[in-house]
Amino acid sequence: MFDIRSKKLAASKKLAASAIALALSFTSMSARAQGFTLPDGSAVQGHIRTMQAPGLAPPTAVGCTIAANATDMAGTCTASASSGSITFSMTYAAAPFCMVWDQSATSTVSMPVWSVSATAITLTTIISAHVLGYFCLGSIASS
Repeated sequence: MFDIRSKKLAASKKLAASAIALALSFTSMSARAQGFTLPDGSAVQGHIRTMQAPGLAPPTAVGCTIAANATDMAGTCTASASSGSITFSMTYAAAPFCMVWDQSATSTVSMPVWSVSATAITLTTIISAHVLGYFCLGSIASS
């Protein structure tokens, strides 16, 4: 069982690294080195900042307490039950690609199990009081 979980954890980390590399590949090498301005006026200078649209509340959660600075794209929540969900503030066009990990984990035994829909991340097999991190990429549905 441990070997399977170790392989899942390694695959999850590799997938997360690939997703970040893909997102950064849309930016030219010189732009990443020098920084650049996005259409909303914010600048990227080596770190990518996530933020909700103005006036949009952070995601909501059941079974965990969502961090105040969490967004639909990334954030943390502190588990208060053995299962729960994080509901996005805006519905995605289709289920986004999401990674969830246990930041309090001391072994692969505490790896969370999750599923994703266009509206939420459903968390199962989480450990109460552990801090979970999440990162999602996808297209927001048009109204």
